[in-house]
Amino acid sequence: MEWHYNVAGCFRSPGDDLDLAAYAADAGFDGIWIGDHFVPWLDNRPYTHHVLPWLGSLVERVPEVTVGTCVSCPTIRYEPPVLAQALATIDNAYPGRLEFGVGTGEALNEARFLDGEWPEWGTLAGMLVESLGLMETLWESEEYVSHDGEHYQYDEMKLYTKPRGEIPFHWAAWGPQSARCAGKYAGNLITAGDSDLIAETLAPAFEEGLAERSADADGTISVQLSAHVGDPDELVDELRRKGEYTPHDELETADPREIQRIADDCLEDVSDEELRRLNNVTDDPSELVSTVERLERAGVDRVIVVSKVGDPERTIDAIERDVRPALES
Repeated sequence: MEWHYNVAGCFRSPGDDLDLAAYAADAGFDGIWIGDHFVPWLDNRPYTHHVLPWLGSLVERVPEVTVGTCVSCPTIRYEPPVLAQALATIDNAYPGRLEFGVGTGEALNEARFLDGEWPEWGTLAGMLVESLGLMETLWESEEYVSHDGEHYQYDEMKLYTKPRGEIPFHWAAWGPQSARCAGKYAGNLITAGDSDLIAETLAPAFEEGLAERSADADGTISVQLSAHVGDPDELVDELRRKGEYTPHDELETADPREIQRIADDCLEDVSDEELRRLNNVTDDPSELVSTVERLERAGVDRVIVVSKVGDPERTIDAIERDVRPALES
């Protein structure tokens, strides 16, 4: 089991997130990730960094560990060829360090950059598949290429700065259809689902997609895990005070202020115990061991830890001191 850390890119300033990333890497985490948002999910979150300059700073600041986005939508807000150029530049300078999490996108971050109505999932997935294929073509081709696809059309393009290593894609999935696409088109799956969802739904669909990709394809399943070690009462109070609750069924709006209003209303009906469970809030790090054991049995290869409140360094220390040794013993 690998342990990675997601600074999120919305709770602290860009510089403070660089410091936290360095702390996690120095503590022994295997990789660093950052969310990719134009506006935050919730209006109370004070930041959203542009991930490309931040990743450039990160690979210079933190040696050896891999770095990636959790996740980017390379279809609307980004022009795929321009994004391919940016990622190739990072990998050329720091080969083998970059991983790229991708998703079909949400109205919150992409609708402002789209001319027309927000598409259905099938259209978004088709755009993502086409974008990934186009980016790979530009990374690999030594000749000028044109692209006349269903969603994108470009004449005579060539990337002169190529990546020096492979840039793995990690497709974000919540349901079986997306998980199958993760296997078939990306080769790796990333999710925030729980162990039951992964074991019963996502992992089997992902394996089906991998089989369609290649007879001997071997991919990873990564899960983002919200974890907070500290005084439970203080942490739950902070979650409530900052309105930290993501109403997944109400995310069609592109306005984080509206999502925040919905979140605040939902929090009135969420018990303290439920908030603790949803965010893995504990003063006993051993409680995280059983959670991660269930994820491992479900087929998870990587845990990507994120802390929304409290002292993230305390959580990092607890995982390295208490949780990882217990799982490896």
